[in-house]
Amino acid sequence: MKKLLCGTFFLISWIILNLATGWAQQSTGPKMELKEKYFDAKHVKEGQIIEHTFTVYNRGDRPLEIKKVQPG
Repeated sequence: MKKLLCGTFFLISWIILNLATGWAQQSTGPKMELKEKYFDAKHVKEGQIIEHTFTVYNRGDRPLEIKKVQPG
């Protein structure tokens, strides 16, 4: 009887922990993903204008709002 109770307690605990871990890994909110994270313009002459486009994907389940960008 004691082994049955101990085994049942262990099984229920294991199920609860696995469910909680699965719920924690679900995506909630926006998730930004960049196709490329860096761009190296190499050598730029003074006064030369360079342009580059970064592709941004939203892999989350809510709208992604980009409110501020700081060029490096």
